[in-house]
Amino acid sequence: MGTIRQTLITLLQEQSWTAKEISRAVGVREKEVYDHLAHIARSSNIGGKLVITPSVCKACGQAFKKRDRLTPPSRCFRCKSESLTPPRFHIQPFAGPGKHRWVEDL
Repeated sequence: MGTIRQTLITLLQEQSWTAKEISRAVGVREKEVYDHLAHIARSSNIGGKLVITPSVCKACGQAFKKRDRLTPPSRCFRCKSESLTPPRFHIQPFAGPGKHRWVEDL
């Protein structure tokens, strides 16, 4: 195996993961996972784009789509509930050879 970041990139290319699931799979603290994810998001040589599925409030359904931070919010700003789904992360491959390096929005 390679470095922790190389392992994370490999995991994220296979499927979508929460930070807690990554933490268990790789054997590092969840806080460290967020640091590595921030670096991976800025990296240009991961073979794709880091895509984040946002947290959603389980009580009212509010999705936190415009959140800049990778960490989940502590509570919902609309209903103040603390029951939120964690954000999920995966790497979406580039469009393919001869195409632009960015992924087109669907």
